[in-house]
Amino acid sequence: MKNSGLSKIDQAGENHVEKWLVENGYSNISKVSLQANKEGLTATGRMEHILVQVQTFINPHRPYKLSDFEIDLLVRRAAKLESIAYAAYVVLDDAGTLAEEITWERLS
Repeated sequence: MKNSGLSKIDQAGENHVEKWLVENGYSNISKVSLQANKEGLTATGRMEHILVQVQTFINPHRPYKLSDFEIDLLVRRAAKLESIAYAAYVVLDDAGTLAEEITWERLS
C-alpha cells in the first residue's frame, strides 16, 4: 500500500494490521479517508466486511480507546460501506516491530 502522508509510526501500525488481515483471510484491503488527518482500512472477509481505524503507540505508552465521537463517526461510516466497524490498537517497539499482539475492538 502507498504511504499517503501518515507518520512513520502510524504507517508501521497500519502495515502490521494489514499483514494480520491478510494472514487471517481478509482480501481487497484498501485505505479510506475517515477524518481530516485519519485513514482507515477496509477489508473483505469470509464472514464480514470491515472498516478498521488503527491506533498506534510506541512502548511503553499504552493504547487509549477511541472517544465516543470517534466511535460514532466510524460506526456511521462503516454503515454507509455496509461494513462492521473495528478499532485496532497497535503497540510497537522503537524498531517498529510489534511489542505485543494487536488488540481488536468491535464497535458495531
